[in-house]
Amino acid sequence: MQGPMNGETCESRPAHRTSAGVRPRLAAIRAALVAGMLAGAGILTGTPGGVFDPSRKPQRPAYSPESSGTLAAPQHRVRRHLPKADAAGNLAQRVSHHRFPKLANELQGYFPDLGVLAEAADWDVLVVDAELAVNLPEYLGAMGSLRTRNPNLVILTYFSAADFIPGDLATIRAGFAGGLDDGWFMKDTSGHRFTLFQLTPESWTEMLNLTTGVNAFMPAYLQQAVLVTGLTDGIYYDWINDDISWLNHRTDVPCGPPDIDNDGLAEPDAELNTLWKQGTAALLTNSRNAFPAGTIVFGNGGWVTGDTYDALLNGMMIEQFLEGESLGENFGWSAVMRAYADHASGGQQPNLSFVMANRDTRGEFAFMRFALASTLMFDGYFCFTNRSGVYGSAWWYDEYAVNLQIGTAERALDRKGFLGPALGEAFNAFNTQEKLRDALAAGGTRPEQLVWRREFANGVVLVNPSPSSVHVDLAGSLRKILGTADPTFNTGELLSSITLAPRSGVILLR
Repeated sequence: MQGPMNGETCESRPAHRTSAGVRPRLAAIRAALVAGMLAGAGILTGTPGGVFDPSRKPQRPAYSPESSGTLAAPQHRVRRHLPKADAAGNLAQRVSHHRFPKLANELQGYFPDLGVLAEAADWDVLVVDAELAVNLPEYLGAMGSLRTRNPNLVILTYFSAADFIPGDLATIRAGFAGGLDDGWFMKDTSGHRFTLFQLTPESWTEMLNLTTGVNAFMPAYLQQAVLVTGLTDGIYYDWINDDISWLNHRTDVPCGPPDIDNDGLAEPDAELNTLWKQGTAALLTNSRNAFPAGTIVFGNGGWVTGDTYDALLNGMMIEQFLEGESLGENFGWSAVMRAYADHASGGQQPNLSFVMANRDTRGEFAFMRFALASTLMFDGYFCFTNRSGVYGSAWWYDEYAVNLQIGTAERALDRKGFLGPALGEAFNAFNTQEKLRDALAAGGTRPEQLVWRREFANGVVLVNPSPSSVHVDLAGSLRKILGTADPTFNTGELLSSITLAPRSGVILLR
């Protein structure tokens, strides 16, 4: 068979692998998010944000290590006042002001809703797309409107480590695409580019091969295109996974299986994972070398990713808390919490690991509390946002800020972090000697059959991940928050014991 032309994809070729369909829902969700993000920017709709035209590709010289110092950053299409860079280097100081519950949020899209963006300043960590360094620079940086509202905010910029969108005309993405070499794309066993996520019936994202020179080009480019502006505290890499073997078994892509070493053969699952992990580690190492000292390097590990990259990162995100649990215990509460515990305690400082939980309506209070209480068992941040479409919510809850003098939920920056510092490790609510961290390290699913408790200076957090209601003696008097968002549950009542519903959590005040 004749080999493909340079840059040819396999979109027109039928899929030919049968499979068990590992993690198909994750692929579908991710594709919907990407498509929604593009639609929001106008790239798929022809609105002023841009026009999706796969035939158009900006031309830039291919990257080589020798030319990395001269790679040109993209020029702003619209000149705006740029806030001054954070010359004080006070990232550690800002993070030191983040107290429990610590809050994170992610707003996707090249042009997020400005009202939601302004509200999102009230969180502790905010992830926005890298394109905002061009599209909305006045919101970013030390003197931008977000940190003017919340001086302790940490801002990270999103960039996918694994794929890109052909014909994406957004400034940062277009500059990146113009420097790519065809040899840096993942190919299938016929030598065609491997298509990763479907955007429209005719278009797909194309996967990058992190075992190639793209693992050096990407960080060099982001340094010169994004970080040099001083508008962001670091880079949030999507797709920092340690298992891509499910790509060998997909039947929903118009490609053959991936051929990561370009030998014309599909690698066995274990070998594919090994090579991918080596390439990802090289990307992160090169990022540390290319970025200024102190720059945050953060990763999204999806539903569950192990501790493979923790030492190279300032944290990992657990995406869509328990979304994959129907696939088995490897995606259940114990497995997710085990990965989260590793991320939150390992890695470089400051550690910004967070758990993202998702529902499509703001009023899913019980699930929100369950996910928040689970997150508070360790030291990470918490995000609760929409599940469908692009992440774009700024939902605020009673449990996010409380006036301790009267025990009432109150949305104000100086009421955040009301729990204060943790007083120790999470422990079995019926056996104070058994620590959650140790129970998770022992393996298995026993931890999700028990109730766990963690003490804070100004309150107590309980989580019941089991399928049964459990009555807990509080060993003293504690008070519920007096809420405004969910006053039915957050009644402000004084309790000496509480019955926790299955898969539930609660924050109680001293």
